[in-house]
This record gives sequence, structure tokens and C-alpha cells, in this order.
Amino acid sequence: MMKRKHGSSISPFAPITRQKALEIATQLCKADRKEFHCYSKKPENYTIYAIIPDEPCWYVNAPWGDGKDGRMLRSSRVIVISRLTGKAFYDGTAGDEG
Repeated sequence: MMKRKHGSSISPFAPITRQKALEIATQLCKADRKEFHCYSKKPENYTIYAIIPDEPCWYVNAPWGDGKDGRMLRSSRVIVISRLTGKAFYDGTAGDEG
């Protein structure tokens, strides 16, 4: 941790890189990394109905893994990963169907 002038401390930013976020998502999905796309902020067309902590996150678009990708109309799958800890806060629908 770094110290500020008045004794408060701040944490260094984002130990979880884009590459590490993709590794975490790949482990969760057990899919080929070529199928993933990683965003530094929530895409505007995503409507996520979950409480996600107010901290920097990666938004990883991932395959559903059920063999139906590309054969039916449905929402994308998104995994929201903390840039500070690597914790997956959310794994589910992106709410972008339509």
C-alpha cells in the first residue's frame, strides 16, 4: 500500500490484467480462449440484473458451453471479474438479446 500525505492509505490499481481475467474466465468455462472477448467497462447493450460491487471490473463475454451457441437467439453470457482481486462477481446473462 502507498501512503498519502495525511496518513490514509490507497491500494495500487488493478493487479488483475486483461490476460489474467481471460485465464480466470477460461477456467470457469473450460472453453477455448478464442471464444472470449474482454472489455474494460460494461458494454452499453448489457443489462445485468445483479448487484456488482463498485470497483473496477473486467467484463468477459464467454460461450455458454452447451453446444447451442450460434444455433439459437439468446442473450450473451458475461463473467464480471474484479480487477482488484480476480473474484468472479457474476456469471450469467448479459441481457443483450433482441
